[in-house]
Amino acid sequence: MEDSRGRPRPPRQRRKWGGLLKTALEGVPETACAEVRFFCDYWLGLKGDALLPSCEQLDPLDFFTYLSRVFIAEGRTVKDLRIRLAGTIYRELYGFEITAKHIAELIPFDKRQDLMCSYARCLDQKTPVYEVNKMTWRERGSEVSYERILLPFGSAEGGVERILGFAQFYDSDGRKLFT
Repeated sequence: MEDSRGRPRPPRQRRKWGGLLKTALEGVPETACAEVRFFCDYWLGLKGDALLPSCEQLDPLDFFTYLSRVFIAEGRTVKDLRIRLAGTIYRELYGFEITAKHIAELIPFDKRQDLMCSYARCLDQKTPVYEVNKMTWRERGSEVSYERILLPFGSAEGGVERILGFAQFYDSDGRKLFT
């Protein structure tokens, strides 16, 4: 198997993730849901001593169980961010397929500066961004709450090239949706 640059990829080593968060990530509370803590642990494990984990390390098979609620955005600025991979839940929430769409096509940044700032902070500061917020479920017109982590991938020299995002959605009674 070859990587994106045509170089032979070393044999895949199975990684185990999902233990308790080993090192606290700034801004991620201990009360974050187990799925968010899994992704924090995953990112920290890939990152090791580096500033960022590399894009080549990002493997959706490592979090297959959560793929329906995962997205990977690619780009170096908020304006350039495009969805490279999106779980099926996002199609249901937005009412259309979001893969290959620019983030700006999905989020009305003129009305949601807070969301633009989250992506910009992840890109500019090369740091994970955790948030709890609400969005409108377009198909039903109802509001859903979510808990989301944005995790940067790239290199110290090149900066952030991709963002791995995971969201856990909740109904109005605080029950998890799409588990």
